[in-house]
Amino acid sequence: MKITSEQKFMHDCVIKQVEHNYSSLYKEIHTNPWEEELYEFEGFFPDIILGSYGQVVQIIEVETEATIDEKRSEYWKKLSELSVQLILLVPSKSKTHVTDICWKCGLAGKVKIGTFEISIRI
Repeated sequence: MKITSEQKFMHDCVIKQVEHNYSSLYKEIHTNPWEEELYEFEGFFPDIILGSYGQVVQIIEVETEATIDEKRSEYWKKLSELSVQLILLVPSKSKTHVTDICWKCGLAGKVKIGTFEISIRI
């Protein structure tokens, strides 16, 4: 599936919101917006790296509907093998699909799956 500019925008908005929401819990939050490689962790560039006092605690990978498929699970598997907890943050309506992919790929017990919704009120 072709990644649209709207998907990229949504991806980066979610990253910014997580950064804002978690800033009181973690002293160090590093982000890698869409395909940028600003902050590395053990050879990878996850979307969000959460840490405190020089120690990384969790990494988060934000997915959109367009980036969720079994091929992407190969990357999730590599991230899940790192020394910290991996959280997949996916659209609410995609959680069942992502859970199914994780079960098929042997990741069900290795990753946490969180969800997000974007609503615009006018």
